[in-house]
Amino acid sequence: MAYFRDVVNRYKKERKTLDSGGVMELIKQKVHMNHCNSRKEVTTTIDTDYNVPDIKPDARSIMQEKGNVVIEEMHLRDGELEIRGALHFTVLYAGEEDVPVCDLAGNTPFYETVKMDCEGVREEEISIQASIEDFRADLINSRKLGIRAVIVFSVAAETIYDGEGAVDVVAEDDVYTKKKTMDITKLLLTKKDTLRVRDECRLPGTKDTIERILYEDVSLNEIETRCEEDKMIVTGEVDIFVLYLNAEEPAGLGYHECQVPVQGEIPCGGCDETSVLQVKSHIHSYEMEVKPDEDGEDRILDVEVVIAFAISAYGQEQMEVLTDFYSTSKRCTPVYEMSYFENLLLKNKNKSRVDGKILLDESRQPLQIWKVNGEARVDEKRVGKDSVVVEGILDINILYQSSDAQAPLAAAKGMLPFEQEVQIPGVSKDSDIRLDVSVEQISGTLLGENEADIKAVLVLDVLAFENHEEPIISGVEEQEMDMAARAKEPGMVGYVVKPGEQLWDIAKQFYTTSDAIAETNQLEEETLTPGQILLIVKEMEQAG
Repeated sequence: MAYFRDVVNRYKKERKTLDSGGVMELIKQKVHMNHCNSRKEVTTTIDTDYNVPDIKPDARSIMQEKGNVVIEEMHLRDGELEIRGALHFTVLYAGEEDVPVCDLAGNTPFYETVKMDCEGVREEEISIQASIEDFRADLINSRKLGIRAVIVFSVAAETIYDGEGAVDVVAEDDVYTKKKTMDITKLLLTKKDTLRVRDECRLPGTKDTIERILYEDVSLNEIETRCEEDKMIVTGEVDIFVLYLNAEEPAGLGYHECQVPVQGEIPCGGCDETSVLQVKSHIHSYEMEVKPDEDGEDRILDVEVVIAFAISAYGQEQMEVLTDFYSTSKRCTPVYEMSYFENLLLKNKNKSRVDGKILLDESRQPLQIWKVNGEARVDEKRVGKDSVVVEGILDINILYQSSDAQAPLAAAKGMLPFEQEVQIPGVSKDSDIRLDVSVEQISGTLLGENEADIKAVLVLDVLAFENHEEPIISGVEEQEMDMAARAKEPGMVGYVVKPGEQLWDIAKQFYTTSDAIAETNQLEEETLTPGQILLIVKEMEQAG
């Protein structure tokens, strides 16, 4: 609030050198804000066939599949958002030859349109997140696969605009103002940026050397962000998993998992330690190369990962706005217009533990779990009294070693429900709740011959905003006082206070001042009670 007070005082000092000529001028202050005009979820289905390349052996069974959505471009035309991209996939399968596992990779394009419900939104104000709700690769025959995926596009149109409010009025000394203090949240910055991480992972001596990588999985793990002066600090890990053919004769399967530390900073001008962050991050791209160690053995993974960040930073401020004013020497009417403001109710991270059992393929007895992946999705948010209940599903994918020599690798999929109550004092159904759910930890252990016990920790990153519209003074209409009519008014009036009336409101009604009424009625405080009788004396010198 000190900032707005400085603006007013500085403006008044400048006005002392000017001749106002009796004209009132409003001092206005702009507040940078981010307003979500529309949020939509659109689901599209991909169902296509994929031929096994001629250089690859015949397929006998599918072991593992993985899909990744890449949005290549988007365009806004005539109120419709056009999205173009491709579903990239990797499939591991058991072949008909001596090689235990074969891999193939491909992509299939997609095109989707989304009708935007808001007018005036610009293309650069639209953000898209794509997630795969279901992905499967089925064996049609030994040379053809069926690729099926359900993709969910989450589209948000967020307009960056300046909310404006009058904070004071500059005029002659006989103008009296009424103000109130508002808690507002202003947008400090919104930007997209990347952080590049490079490191080496070494295979221990107990692992076989790498002949060729068949399958790789790169994911973020426990990414933390915080603001410092003009920058955002990023810490965490990138989880690296590779499945490979070893250099033995005959070739066998090997795997390795390691973590690459993330430590860096991203410029964020205008932010400091008090700023509130909303950050969404994902793997933008990565490169992986196998290198020999000091003994000439291929045991080093040279990894470079590019992490993409979508950043919004907010600051909280108290803004004293002008709500009404009047003059005792002329008629002046404030002109109001509605202005949109938002106030941050809560910024919090909640953790939810999820555990359950996933059935494995009975025909492929598991020997060892190699990798467990999980992806959380929210199905419902229920707003209650001072809280929001979040319900969703954790999709599980388990990659494990099988006792079947012809198909030594197998995968199992399953779903585990989760529910978490987030305490948000003051939340309502009209609140803007921005929620991001990620998997912080996940692991699996074998139970018996065909069951896996899954334990996971989810992080729910919650921002809740209170949205409200306020009538803000945008101008003033002035008229000269009708002195003849004022002269006919009685010199004294007995007035009965109505419920909810304040001394200032009564003073405005009779073109006098709160101090004058208080002095006449010997009031020691400005608090009034309904039914109280006041004596109002017309200020004759003001009326001419």
